[in-house]
Amino acid sequence: MYKQLRWIVITFFLIPLLLIVSAIPAFAEGKNNEEGKVIFRYKTDFEGISRFLGVNEEEYFELRNQKSIVEIAKERGISEDEVFRYFIEKRFDALKTAYEKGDFDIGFVMDYCLRLKDDIEWEINVKKGKDGGLTTE
Repeated sequence: MYKQLRWIVITFFLIPLLLIVSAIPAFAEGKNNEEGKVIFRYKTDFEGISRFLGVNEEEYFELRNQKSIVEIAKERGISEDEVFRYFIEKRFDALKTAYEKGDFDIGFVMDYCLRLKDDIEWEINVKKGKDGGLTTE
């Protein structure tokens, strides 16, 4: 009888109490509150890209109306791998700075890095299509 009573107390009183107590620090730190949540966004440095490609900013934007970054780079003797490494370095620098400021945790960094290769490949290969939309063809 006492064994059954003990399991009933544990099941219906202690376990829910432990769950509530363990959740309090997360609420106190605002982890479950979307207000004030920092979202990492990389701001493209067009001046830096222009310098890397060996053109001025005005020329860069004019060329981007017709060509991808990779196409512009190849015309200037810069390989696609060099372009990719340039972009990855800039993203990692920005990510590192934001992480060191405490804007997000290592889990976010890991998730972000999983998508980074595809994101950069799209960014450096995208151009305006004939219909005005974006295309990588």
